[in-house]
Amino acid sequence: MRKEILIELIQKMPGISYNEIVRDTGLSNGVISHYLIKMIESEEIEKEGVMRGKYFMRNIPKKDRIVITLLRNKTNNDVFKYLMEKTKTNQSVNASEIAKKVRKSGSTISVSLKILQKNRIVERVIMNKNSKLTNDIGYKISNPKLWTTYFMKYNL
Repeated sequence: MRKEILIELIQKMPGISYNEIVRDTGLSNGVISHYLIKMIESEEIEKEGVMRGKYFMRNIPKKDRIVITLLRNKTNNDVFKYLMEKTKTNQSVNASEIAKKVRKSGSTISVSLKILQKNRIVERVIMNKNSKLTNDIGYKISNPKLWTTYFMKYNL
């Protein structure tokens, strides 16, 4: 029964962290650790990462795990959702606007945008082509249909 609860949760939320499992199940640390170790040994699930591991069912492709892990991060997820909202109306948004909307510092947003850009989730665009100011650099989702599919498929 406890094992089934964990499997169901990992299927529903691939890339879930240990702490999220504890919060969502209400099971004790010992019980969760025991079943996670047993399921990893029996190759029912896999753990990605060492320090802050994320748990996946084996059928999740490796390339998808990277995106899932990125979008399970709250700041990245908030930035992504805001940019998706703006992309629907074909708008680009600068970093300071994003920082205000998601209520994070400019440096936090900068790091998040660089990570999302490096993984080709977000792309940079020049908002005002007549000006060469850095404030005129905006961001938008690189392939909205693809990322919407990921978002819905993996319950992000």
